[in-house]
Amino acid sequence: MRDVCYVSVDKTYDLVISSDNAANIGEKEGDQIRAPYSLVAESLFRVAFMENRAVGAQPLTVVLYNFSDEYVWEEWVQTIKKQLNSLGFDVPITGSTESNFPLSQSAFGLSIIGRVEKRKIKDRKTPEGARFAVIGEPLVGEEVIAHQERMVPLSTFEQVVHHNGVYEVLPVGSKGIEKEIRMLLQINGLSTSIQSNCDIDLHKPAGPSTCFIITYEEGKEADIRTLTGDLFHSLTTL
Repeated sequence: MRDVCYVSVDKTYDLVISSDNAANIGEKEGDQIRAPYSLVAESLFRVAFMENRAVGAQPLTVVLYNFSDEYVWEEWVQTIKKQLNSLGFDVPITGSTESNFPLSQSAFGLSIIGRVEKRKIKDRKTPEGARFAVIGEPLVGEEVIAHQERMVPLSTFEQVVHHNGVYEVLPVGSKGIEKEIRMLLQINGLSTSIQSNCDIDLHKPAGPSTCFIITYEEGKEADIRTLTGDLFHSLTTL
């Protein structure tokens, strides 16, 4: 199953709800991984946004859950607004801060509520004979902080999602590429097995969706490679 929840609104539309969270990562003394709150906000937004957009949804609102002091709230809101605006979206941001009981470690949650036409949901759309590829590479923990340049830009993700040769897009998270591919094959009723043609670790967690899987039409591969450049890593179907 994908990491989204579909809620039927009427005969035409579904709401799509996607979420992510982080704990023990931030600017507090007790945090195991020290990182700017702006980077944590970008990472959580990235995951929820990619999950929503991957199935074809248009974001309607962002909901924040802040357990890391009141002063952090405005920085989070401004960081997420900047991300949304850079991608051409202007949606309301709401949420709540736990201000009664301070924590010694940082903790956050973020959800995006989107809407999609039922007939346009990009889920279970991969046919027999489709090609598979990974865009980007899995990064986790300190790697996300140290190698920002190796993460797939959300602008590139948006281009791939809308490409007419792409059947499905599946962001990769903590389960790793191999498990996500297995799930994708299962929900599409495909008996194909996948083998990597590159040195990417298919078992490694991908943190805040630093990479994603695509299934696509073979004849459109050259065009997709042009869009993604060195981020494109083909997978062999057996």
